[in-house]
Amino acid sequence: MHITGFRPRSATPDEVAAYAAVQLAALAADDPDEPLPARDWLTARLTRPPSPDVRRLYWIARDAPDGQLTAVASLMLAGELDSDLAAINIAVRPEQRRRGTGTALLRTAAAAGGSRHCLFAEGVRAGTPGAAFADFHQFAVVQQTLLLSLDLAAVRQASWDLPDPAGYRLVQWTGSAPEDLLSSYAAARNAIYEAPQGSMSFTEPEWSPERLRAEEAAARDRACELWVAVAVHEQTGAVAGLTCLEVFAQEPELGRQQDTAVLAAHRGHGLGAWLKAANLRRLTAARPVVREVRTSNAADNEHMLRVNRQVGFTVTASAQNREAALADLRARLG
Repeated sequence: MHITGFRPRSATPDEVAAYAAVQLAALAADDPDEPLPARDWLTARLTRPPSPDVRRLYWIARDAPDGQLTAVASLMLAGELDSDLAAINIAVRPEQRRRGTGTALLRTAAAAGGSRHCLFAEGVRAGTPGAAFADFHQFAVVQQTLLLSLDLAAVRQASWDLPDPAGYRLVQWTGSAPEDLLSSYAAARNAIYEAPQGSMSFTEPEWSPERLRAEEAAARDRACELWVAVAVHEQTGAVAGLTCLEVFAQEPELGRQQDTAVLAAHRGHGLGAWLKAANLRRLTAARPVVREVRTSNAADNEHMLRVNRQVGFTVTASAQNREAALADLRARLG
């Protein structure tokens, strides 16, 4: 087994394609009922600039120095604090499993985690080899999640005809936030951290105007359209709630629903469903090629689950977020 670092943005197209092929082989074996992501989208994700305040490290494993690529791993480090997010992703070809390759990659990534408190694994499906691997290495379940999908061809769009909440106006954009809303939009983005977090112990960097502008620039660099709808409180002129989804040029038929959040002082007015419905209506009118929107939902966030169902999302699968204390993990791995 030979493990080396990997730099997708300086690798050849064939090397990036080989990395993505391992990911696709693992996904096909572990989640046969789920549609596979487009290969172009995977390779674009590997080579695109990182999001603001994020560093990504990559490794590859071969069965010989010049042999077949058998496994890959990545470590995402958000922010700079010891308590900030460190997330691991490991993919091993099905025919190469149970040979210690995944464990060797985990050991390498854990060493690169530095002084971070914990290592996070997102979206682990129960009953899969990934769950067995997480159990073996004592990654605790810290949150139950649901995966949801919205079929835009089948949805009853009349469910999007929601009344305008009194005292609020709708503002929408694609790409960059208007300068006059930038500060209050950044403040509203931080309301997402008030959603149920299970027993997850890490933190994520706060949103600021500077971080937002950096995110928008990074999205342009990776050919990602940001579709945003916000509710502006008429009395104060500040953003009271928001929703955002992404559409990548490499996978134009798929939308990815991201944050939806409403500030605590403005909850109870139906802003979340109203914003999502307005954003979906604008997206389908301007981008009819988009056929599906996917998102995830904390299983115990019943309010957002009701909002998602109200606009047409259905639950397609369940998953778990897992976490291991890095110091303990390194001690176990040796």
